[in-house]
Amino acid sequence: MTTLISAKLTLAVRLIDTTTGRDITEPNVRFTIDGNDFMPMKKGDGLYAFVNVGRDDFLMQIDVYGYDTKVIPVIKEELDQKLPMLDVFLMPSEKNRAYGEVLEVYGTLSDLSYIEAINLNRPIALFHSSQTKKEVHKISLLSMTPGGGVSLDSLKYALLSETGSFYDTFKVLEQDSTTTVRISKALRNEHKLNDRIFRILYGDVKPEGDFVLKVRDDASSLPHLLHFVAGEKEYFREIDLHLETGEIDLLEGAVEYKPIEQEEEQDKAEGGTEH
Repeated sequence: MTTLISAKLTLAVRLIDTTTGRDITEPNVRFTIDGNDFMPMKKGDGLYAFVNVGRDDFLMQIDVYGYDTKVIPVIKEELDQKLPMLDVFLMPSEKNRAYGEVLEVYGTLSDLSYIEAINLNRPIALFHSSQTKKEVHKISLLSMTPGGGVSLDSLKYALLSETGSFYDTFKVLEQDSTTTVRISKALRNEHKLNDRIFRILYGDVKPEGDFVLKVRDDASSLPHLLHFVAGEKEYFREIDLHLETGEIDLLEGAVEYKPIEQEEEQDKAEGGTEH
């Protein structure tokens, strides 16, 4: 008599390095669920599958060699029921720089909700065009090398404006071909041919507004574009982390982002007051 054993995917966890935006390759990983060690199935670099964990919510602790410990609540109702994927962003540890030195900026800003950045020297692809048809949004891409393809994971990426002063973000749902991806929603701004696409680097923000953002110290020049939100205002700020590091005033040199429509309305209003 054959016994059937069924296994149901409870959760897929992808571990991402905040300083590179890439999957973590470190093999020394430990997961704890509600205080008990749990060994998931490894499905690739930084990707782990949990099966038959149960229906209840739980608290997960993740310990990875070279990174700060992360504790996250897993709420079942907040996960995609078809593919319950959870992206976990881990920051290199101060005590153990297993993968090289890092530079950091930190400080405090009231009402800060998040901070992220892109390395302006490291585009991974170029923008060709976008289209929306029957509520399906797609972006066509160009490779950084002529004739090559582009491979994007199901993550959030940054599309830099032609001026380089701000970027849009887009979430990849699926890659249709080597040059086309489906995204979760339409871009909020128009973009031009050859606008650059970047991986996003993630900072950490505490409830009281304390923040830290780290990058790998792996080049002589490290120009980045910071992106952050404080209260209801959104900002961008250029910074070279070889010239400015440690504690900073985040608003110094920052430019408040205003959608094109708002800028046009403001220009009209200002023009009207002059007559």
